[in-house]
Amino acid sequence: MSNEKQKTSATAKKGLSIVFLTIFIDLVGFSIIFPLFPEMLDYYLAQEVAKGTPGILAQLIEKIPNRTEHGLDLRTVLFGGLLGSLYSLLQFIFSPIWGARSDRKGRKHILKQTVFATAIGYFIWIFAGNLWLLFLSRIIAGIASGNLAVATAAVADITSRENRSKGMALVGIAFGLGFIIGPAIGGLSATISKDWTSFGLNPFSFPAIISCGLALLNLWQIHNRFQETLPKASIKDDKPSDPANTQRSRYPIFNLLHIKDPAILQLCILHLVFFITFSGMEFTLTFLAKERLSFGAEQNGLMFIVIGVTMIFVQGIFVRRLSKPVGEKNLVIAGIISGTLAFWLLSNAPTTVVNQFWSGTFFGSQFLLGLLFMSCAIGLFNPCITTLVSLYAPTEHQGRDLGLLRSAGALARVLGPIMASILYFLYSSGTAYRLGAIILMIPLVLALMLKNPPKEDNATPNS
Repeated sequence: MSNEKQKTSATAKKGLSIVFLTIFIDLVGFSIIFPLFPEMLDYYLAQEVAKGTPGILAQLIEKIPNRTEHGLDLRTVLFGGLLGSLYSLLQFIFSPIWGARSDRKGRKHILKQTVFATAIGYFIWIFAGNLWLLFLSRIIAGIASGNLAVATAAVADITSRENRSKGMALVGIAFGLGFIIGPAIGGLSATISKDWTSFGLNPFSFPAIISCGLALLNLWQIHNRFQETLPKASIKDDKPSDPANTQRSRYPIFNLLHIKDPAILQLCILHLVFFITFSGMEFTLTFLAKERLSFGAEQNGLMFIVIGVTMIFVQGIFVRRLSKPVGEKNLVIAGIISGTLAFWLLSNAPTTVVNQFWSGTFFGSQFLLGLLFMSCAIGLFNPCITTLVSLYAPTEHQGRDLGLLRSAGALARVLGPIMASILYFLYSSGTAYRLGAIILMIPLVLALMLKNPPKEDNATPNS
């Protein structure tokens, strides 16, 4: 291997490692709050009651009928869905914006801006002694989390089409690690700060401190070690007088239904429907575990460790080894089928009190089997759907089209938690999860109709 090729390979590996960390930090911030949802409503509601005058949260709770299932206050499910949807709504709006701007300004420039904003969001969460500061923290973090499209585009920049699926599998591993560390931090470390109620701190401040520190470390890595992956000729300064630049900087966030490439449109719709169901599962899973197994925050954190480890195993072993012989399309189909089984198993999981996470009752349960199928579904689907979009998209539009895919996923995360939490509240968890299994038939049909990606840029897809 020549010195130039060795230098290029080393640069690519360093770039992949930093992109990996960026995605990991984003997923930690996104998922760290999952195990805390059941406790958060109680804490902030108590804060408002202590003031003597009902706040907006207390007034909202008073207007919602009090419904319980197996001892679980179902109003907490609605609160969790609302808070999760806020974050994802902002990610939906900003994902294609950051992606398109990175096509023009460069990946490194945009990553530095967004990771800095992420650190600010976590810093505010440290001192979120009231509900409004918590919402402000999630707003800032949600805006910055749109940089997932930028990070994914950087992976596409530095990988060949032949090795694209391996690079996207690495992205999937970062997702899996984020889902391990995020909920684990939230569930296990929240007990450390449970009495931190002085100086504006809250019971959830310690998880926020860890997340803020990780974001600052990531910012340092990007600033000092990350080398721009976009060719210099592609980087342009914004010029308001240039109509073309103005149009691109205002790339419509709601253009999902106006995508000209039918393959990209089909993939975005498939991604949208799949993650409407799965984001609903993600945001109600801790409530389901509390309802069926009496899990608390610590047990929920351990539960997400099982999910994340399984996702990493599937992405690191199966996707990397099977993407070429089996094909990304077939792996996507396998992921959807696995997800359908997960919904059905969880919907019918019996109610059992499990005092310890490692109890034999849990590890031999239908609930655990459903979690494993859920993890396999996400582990297969996530990297393969991203790879398919990157293979269809021309090089100059990688950031934009991957941004649209992430935007579709973020829109799903806006709709999914709200829809699932309402169904959960009105009709019970069993009905909500069985309906999720039925809805997955839509992306299954779309995946079966999908054409194979072109072998070269701008080639015609093969049937």
